[in-house]
Amino acid sequence: MSAETMRRGDVYASPEGARVDAAGVVKPTPRPVRVAMLTSLYPPSVGGIQSHTFSLSHALAAKGAEVHVVTRRATGLPTHAVEGNLHVHRVGAPPGSPGPLATVAYVAGAARLVACLRPRAHVIHAHQLLSPSSAALLLSAFTRTPILLNPHACGAIGDVGVLSSTLLGRLRLRATVLRADAFVAISGPIGAELREAGVPAGRILVVPNGVDVERFRPATTDERAALRRSLGLPEGPLVVYTGRLSPEKGVDVLVAAWPRVLARIPSARLWVLGDGAERARLAEAARRAGVADAIALPGPIAEVSPFVRAADAAVLPSRTEGLPIALLEAMACAVPVVATAVGGSAEVLRDGVTGRLVPPERPDALADALVEALSDPDAAVRARAAREEVVARYGLDQVADVFLEIYSRLRRDGPAAGGGAESPCPTPSRTGVSRAAGASRT
Repeated sequence: MSAETMRRGDVYASPEGARVDAAGVVKPTPRPVRVAMLTSLYPPSVGGIQSHTFSLSHALAAKGAEVHVVTRRATGLPTHAVEGNLHVHRVGAPPGSPGPLATVAYVAGAARLVACLRPRAHVIHAHQLLSPSSAALLLSAFTRTPILLNPHACGAIGDVGVLSSTLLGRLRLRATVLRADAFVAISGPIGAELREAGVPAGRILVVPNGVDVERFRPATTDERAALRRSLGLPEGPLVVYTGRLSPEKGVDVLVAAWPRVLARIPSARLWVLGDGAERARLAEAARRAGVADAIALPGPIAEVSPFVRAADAAVLPSRTEGLPIALLEAMACAVPVVATAVGGSAEVLRDGVTGRLVPPERPDALADALVEALSDPDAAVRARAAREEVVARYGLDQVADVFLEIYSRLRRDGPAAGGGAESPCPTPSRTGVSRAAGASRT
């Protein structure tokens, strides 16, 4: 793979299922790919990586791939669960273990489990350049299995930023750059950070996050009214935020903006869906600002799609972003969107065309844009354009197809692909693969 952007035009599928290259040469259809997807973050824990890995693993399995998600242990869930082609393995230390112990236990457990899979995985797809990538590098050293590394954030809290902040982290980053077969850049800023870290452009594949455009689809007027009744949402103008309640998400700026919104639209209400360390502080900030009655913080929500579909607008006031799933989901629902011009948000949302972008840390600009989203008829036009763009460029089905093509190019069938001996892994449970109640996302 020599181009930074993954291009699919040089490989086509014939009606018979054989592969035909651009020169018209018929090639045998390869066996279905087996991928080990390493992620320390997966439902029922909360976050955008959790949402992405959950949706992508299910989409890949639905397309015939054998997917082994290897994640951390979770209270009340089995260590191995199976649903069709999708296996979810939970390894490492018990929940609540100290950080260093949890890290070492996950890396060792993930490496051992993937090594014991029979037949072996064709490709290891590790999310984040942290513990999952360490496990992938360890595995590759012994099995020669190709590895695809997928960072999800940029800036000081991003994968490259975190690793670059310590000597040990810089050594890990250097090893990662030298030994990984390919990297995924979900946004331009992440791609730039990878290049600055020394990754050759030819090993960086630009693949955005994807969204299920059927689950996140526009609601009719009647559907919106029915959803609000069933969810207990207010009837007036409604803005939703869905995501983690952590400093980088900028929800404190949103709370600071809300008195300005109410001054112009007194009936407007804000629902903040999610959980995190900032939740209590945000509730106190709303109380001090005198807007506690107009802001709801119900906590983590298992399924956010009905809330987004029922809303009049959605907001993402982040200080930094990779490529936010929450933004794509709101755009897919044709809900007017206001976001800050940071990271991948500024790439996905086109100001004045598919939504509104405002500077971060600006409550006044955020309030103005939200008032416009709730009152300007042109906001609905932009929202419909946003839906069209997401369907065309960010649909989960298309993104899964691109990853299958990447896996196909990376895989090395042969000794590294493993024989057919029975795996010594534990016997799986047939439950526990689906998203657990209480899970949320960013």
